[in-house]
Amino acid sequence: MHIIIVGGGEIGFPLAEALASGHDVFVVDPDPAAGERLADADVEFVGGSGANPDVLQRAGIERCGVLIAATRLDEVNFVCCALASKLGAPRTICFASREDLLTGGARGLQQHFGIDEVIWPEAELAAHMERVVLAPGATDAGVFVGGRIELLEYRLGDGSPLVGAPVSSLDLPPGVVIVAAEHDLSIRIPRGGTRLEAGDKVVLLGVREGMAELRARMAPGAGQGMLRVAIIGGGDVGCRLAQRLDQAGGIELRVIERDRQRGERLAATLRRGLVLEGDGTDLALLESEDIGRSDVLVSVIDNDERNLLASLLGRQLGVRKVITRVGNPANHRLFERVGIDAALSARGSAVTSVVHGIDGGRSSLLAILQEGQARVVELTAPPGLRPTSVRDLPLPREAVIGTVLRNGRVFVPFGGDRVEGGDQLIVCCTEAALRDVRDVFAGP
Repeated sequence: MHIIIVGGGEIGFPLAEALASGHDVFVVDPDPAAGERLADADVEFVGGSGANPDVLQRAGIERCGVLIAATRLDEVNFVCCALASKLGAPRTICFASREDLLTGGARGLQQHFGIDEVIWPEAELAAHMERVVLAPGATDAGVFVGGRIELLEYRLGDGSPLVGAPVSSLDLPPGVVIVAAEHDLSIRIPRGGTRLEAGDKVVLLGVREGMAELRARMAPGAGQGMLRVAIIGGGDVGCRLAQRLDQAGGIELRVIERDRQRGERLAATLRRGLVLEGDGTDLALLESEDIGRSDVLVSVIDNDERNLLASLLGRQLGVRKVITRVGNPANHRLFERVGIDAALSARGSAVTSVVHGIDGGRSSLLAILQEGQARVVELTAPPGLRPTSVRDLPLPREAVIGTVLRNGRVFVPFGGDRVEGGDQLIVCCTEAALRDVRDVFAGP
């Protein structure tokens, strides 16, 4: 496929690298430095503005299968997509960062600008962080199929009921299955004989009722009293997260923001949350505000070094769970190595989501695990599939069917259960196994 990426920066560059091996990729950017950065990638660089029709024609817009607008300016991205649509591009993807530009919804954007898909990394990150905040003890959380299926990730301690015994003998709640485990920063799909160790991360998937029982076992006593949450940074992500948590109720919320005007704007939107003016990396301020008593600290400063410092200070003061924004995905492992419970990257997830949308065939991406080492995807078994037991499906070893949705009923399948045509399947697999999983359900 011929792909044009407008913008070779923080999003455009990793997108180009990820798509170059299987596609004809052209990157458009007015900055020659972007071209120098892409010199070793198998892509073509076109100097100029993506809002210029002559530049888009030099990039091959007439044979373009998809145009991705990923500059720093929302307005430029909108114009690029509108222009590409007028010039015949069959599909456009637009990155955005401001809510006020998204009024009218998807239908309005398609009608007026020719934009097929809008990706808002900051809003998606805030929603992701909210799920992790509200899941006691968990380091990741997801909700699928309208809330009927949930995903939770935990780091196992020495006394965890999941440590030691083979997975097949663990007393998991009905409707819950272990779909992935991380050991020494490497993820795997566990089998019946797999034994989990203290320090491992484990990912569980299941129906809502079973996951509620699991949460009670993994974090006994949670949910009693107010949840104390501290947010450091009142920028785009911090502001949106604070507003979401303020509406959730049952939360004692404090936000630390050093810019007075930004803090005042945020305070005006909150009903119960408290906004404090100050530097979230100031130990004296954190101590005076008793941040150490917080159940959760979320650091969303737009700087990795200051985020890391604020997070480590919170951990030293005794915060139970620390969630941190990672701007550079390359820093993800460093953050986890020094004890951050959840290090989340808006840009990394957005890039993986776009690549999957282009290369993922008929599968839908639901969740990304451990920097893309594994994925949770949704597939539909083709109508012509003969009923086949799970154990007889030619699935790769690094894949597991987590749940099946059939005729409105959700269940976790065992080896003898059959998969039928039309079933909606949620599958967890490593990145390397994804193509083979798609092939199994590709249809006749």
